[in-house]
Amino acid sequence: MTSILISILALGFIITIHELGHFLFAKLFKVGVVEFSLGMGPTLCSFVKGETRYSLRLLPFGGSCMMVGEECDESEQEGDRKLQSFVNGVTEEKTKEIEEEYILIDGRTYAKSSQFVFKPAWQRFLIIVAGPVFNFVLAFLLSIFITAQLGYDKPYISSVEQGMPADESGLEDGDIIRYISIDGSKSKVTVARDISVFLLMHQDEINELKPIKLGYTDVSDGSKKEAVITPEFDDELQRGLMGIKFNIAYVPIDGITELIRYSAYNVEYCIKATIKSLQMLVSGDVGKDDVMGPVRMVATMDENVDQAMDYGLMVSLLTLFDMMILISGSLGAMNLLPIPALDGGRLLFIIIEMIRGKAVPRELENKVHMIGMTLLLIFMVLVFFNDIFYLILDIWR
Repeated sequence: MTSILISILALGFIITIHELGHFLFAKLFKVGVVEFSLGMGPTLCSFVKGETRYSLRLLPFGGSCMMVGEECDESEQEGDRKLQSFVNGVTEEKTKEIEEEYILIDGRTYAKSSQFVFKPAWQRFLIIVAGPVFNFVLAFLLSIFITAQLGYDKPYISSVEQGMPADESGLEDGDIIRYISIDGSKSKVTVARDISVFLLMHQDEINELKPIKLGYTDVSDGSKKEAVITPEFDDELQRGLMGIKFNIAYVPIDGITELIRYSAYNVEYCIKATIKSLQMLVSGDVGKDDVMGPVRMVATMDENVDQAMDYGLMVSLLTLFDMMILISGSLGAMNLLPIPALDGGRLLFIIIEMIRGKAVPRELENKVHMIGMTLLLIFMVLVFFNDIFYLILDIWR
């Protein structure tokens, strides 16, 4: 029970950090913030401080930073306007009374100049991009903690099996891999995980016994070399083998430079993994059983943290932080995709405005985002029920 509560709070914290990025930069550029909410669904409690209402909602799987004039149409310069927000499962309209200098929203007064839509494009860009960036910063800080404690998985060869293709190519125990390529696909290797992911992604080519090229640093003299390995098919395992094992253990970092380098790479790894996963989803290489929404994320975090508790508090903390790095980095990367309603979609319109020298008609932009939001909500519902289905299936098993 404790571990699932910790997992829910961890996921809520990641989303809070995202919304906090939008909020702080909105405040920095003096954009009126109507409401800063944590969670989705019915409001559990709220209070007003200054010009902003701070709300805590029932479901800890979302949040929002609602700004004045965020959905404003450029032709509306005077008269009443309607501000729409998603509250308690329904769309609620709040009247905005436009006076000469101020806007009145739910009894709170905002300067007309504080509207998001009237701020310079570069300020709007920074406000929107701040959410994903804060997720990357959180992932980086957590990674620094983990890397300082554990080190990193150095990409060296732990053993070469005699008589196998790797042995015949001249590779030796301790050689450090720099890159790996097969059939025209090449990947730079920074940590041992890069090798494992590459081999997994290209298992079909390996089974077809296509040559694998490894760039490496020779452990004996430090020189940079290259080896070409043609896998050998194993009838028992029904797959191609090189006869080589790579490091799966962590080695201590050597100084602050390595600490920063490998911590930053952990964030980069999350971003690349997210993009690659989406490509595989679109291409059909992964199915719906591989797609996890918030419910299964919490369940997975709960399971891993619960198991780690048997090994002490520090192991549990490191396990939780490791999963938070992946989720926070992935959330930042997902939000930067140029999809309507996501941060990336809004950034795309701002970039177009910067290039054209004038904004895309607000009415058109709002319609595009509304369509995107509708599709996104449908997708979220499907993911939610997919999560529930597989959780029930796991319990049944």
